[in-house]
Amino acid sequence: MSERHPLALGVLVSGSGTNLQAIIDAIAAGTLDARVAVVISNKGDAYGLERARLAGVPAVHVDPANSENPKGYNREIREALESHGVELVVMAGYMRLLGAEVLRAFPGAVVNLHPALLPAFPGATAIREAFEWGVKVTGVTVHFADEEFDRGPILCQEPVVVEETDTLETLEARIHEAEHRLLPRAIGLIASGRVRVEGRRVHISEE
Repeated sequence: MSERHPLALGVLVSGSGTNLQAIIDAIAAGTLDARVAVVISNKGDAYGLERARLAGVPAVHVDPANSENPKGYNREIREALESHGVELVVMAGYMRLLGAEVLRAFPGAVVNLHPALLPAFPGATAIREAFEWGVKVTGVTVHFADEEFDRGPILCQEPVVVEETDTLETLEARIHEAEHRLLPRAIGLIASGRVRVEGRRVHISEE
C-alpha cells in the first residue's frame, strides 16, 4: 500500500491573505496534513502573494484585465492550478466568482470560506449585513463551491455570538478569528478522507 502524501492545495486570495497564513501556520505546526502548492491572486498587490513568497510557496498573479473575457481568465487560473498538481482548491478571501472552467476541472474539490452562517447573508458584505440586521448569532461557513455565489453544500460552520457591546469592527475581528480556526479544520477533514457529499448533505465520518 502506498503512503498517503499531504493534500496539495491551491489557495486563491484577493487581499491580505490572513486565512492563507492560518493554513500555512497549521501546516507548519503539524496540525494540518497538507501542503500549499500554489497561491493565486487576481490582484498583483495582494499581500497574500507576499505571504506565499515568504513561505517559499509559488505565488501567481493572474490579471483579469489581460484576458479577453471571464472564461479566458478562469482558464488561466485552471492552468496554473493544474501545473502545480493541485488536488483541492481553497478560496480564502477570493472576491470573484470562480468559473466553470475551474469548477469542472476540480469536481467536488473547491471550497469557499464565507463570513456568515449560510444560507443567511450571502455576498461580499455579509458581516456588515448581519450586524445591521441585528442578529444575535452569526458566524463562519466553509462550503463546497458551485457556479453560484455562496450556494454549494455546507461542509462546516462555527457560530459567533453578537455581543451587546459589539461594534462592526469588534464583530469583524471575532469573525476573522473564527475563520482562522475553521478553514484549516475543514481542509483537515477533507485531507483525512472523512468527508462524503450526497446532494446538499455533507457527511463527516468519525476519526
